[in-house]
Amino acid sequence: MNKNKAIKSEHIPAEEKAPKLMAEDVDETTQQIEEAAYYIGLNRVNNSHAGDHLNDWFEAEKKVKENLQ
Repeated sequence: MNKNKAIKSEHIPAEEKAPKLMAEDVDETTQQIEEAAYYIGLNRVNNSHAGDHLNDWFEAEKKVKENLQ
């Protein structure tokens, strides 16, 4: 199968096809955890440490909740 062929689709931008997620749909704590997990994972990968996205999320969740107390 040739992977270089472009897939034809409608002329509707992807942003308009995707379901809209409103800011109020995701609480602030979840947003903080998501951002922290991103940076934990980025740091992990850049430093060639073992791990995965799920553990990055758990570590971020722990740090964010500690900061809220």
